[in-house]
This record gives sequence, structure tokens and C-alpha cells, in this order.
Amino acid sequence: MEILELIDSLEDLLVHARRLPGGNLVIDRKRLLDVVDQLRLSVPGDVRQATQVLEAREQVIEDAHRQSRQLLADAETERARRLDENSIVREAQERSHGMLMDAETRARQVIAEADATAAAHLSEAAEASARQLDDADEYALEVLRRLENQLHGFLESIRAGISSLQERR
Repeated sequence: MEILELIDSLEDLLVHARRLPGGNLVIDRKRLLDVVDQLRLSVPGDVRQATQVLEAREQVIEDAHRQSRQLLADAETERARRLDENSIVREAQERSHGMLMDAETRARQVIAEADATAAAHLSEAAEASARQLDDADEYALEVLRRLENQLHGFLESIRAGISSLQERR
């Protein structure tokens, strides 16, 4: 459930709460705590996603290293085979060196692409998380201000009642 839906649920609890004389509200504590728990669970979703992106990045880098090792091993095998051929020893050495350089270049490219992809995913996840936290903070502040206003009204009613009772004495 998205955090904004949970905030709507919280607001719904407040709107549909029973009113007591004097303006107090009766709210279903279990439902309120359930919504709060769900809010807690929904916020770290982006954090979990960022962790998964990091793990995927590590896997891509590991795969790139594995590919580069395989390319290097293939290049070395090719170089050794060509060295065994007496008539083209020099050509084999040149090709082997070229294959090694190509393998290293490709490995660097794969690693650079993996890093760029992981960085982009992390950035997107961080931005989404920051937006959700900002929205939640803004909504919470709004709800707390409304609650403060209601409590101020309750306090004024209580003071008026005390004052009225004191005047009767």
C-alpha cells in the first residue's frame, strides 16, 4: 500500500471517529496502530529497492569481471596455440596482445556501464524516497496542526467549564 493511501486511511480514522461531549474523539486504537505499522513498513521500500540495486550492481560487476577473465583466458589460450605454430609466431604474439587489450577495454566498458546503471537506479530510488518522506512529513505536520487547533479548542472549553463551576461556588 502506498504511503499516501495509508495517510488517507489515517485521516479517514480521524474523520469517522465518534465524538464525545466536549469535542473529544474515540478512535479505534487497533486500526490506528495498524495504519501506523503499515506506514512504517511502506517507507523503507525505496531503501530496500536501493539495496537491491546495489546487489544487482555488484552482480553485474562480478559478471563483467568473470567475462573479462574468460576473455583473458581465451586470449591466452589462443596466444599459446599460435606460439606452437612455428611459421606464424610473430603474428600470433601480435594478435594475442591485441586480444588482451580488447578484452581489457571491453571489461572496462562493461564495468563502467554497470556503475552508471547502478548509480542511476540509486539516484532514482533516493529521489523517490526523499519525495515520499517530504510528503509524509508535510501531511503529518498538517494533521498535527489540526490536532493542535482542536486541542486548543478543547482546552478553552475546559477552562470555560472550570470558570463556570467556580463562579457557582
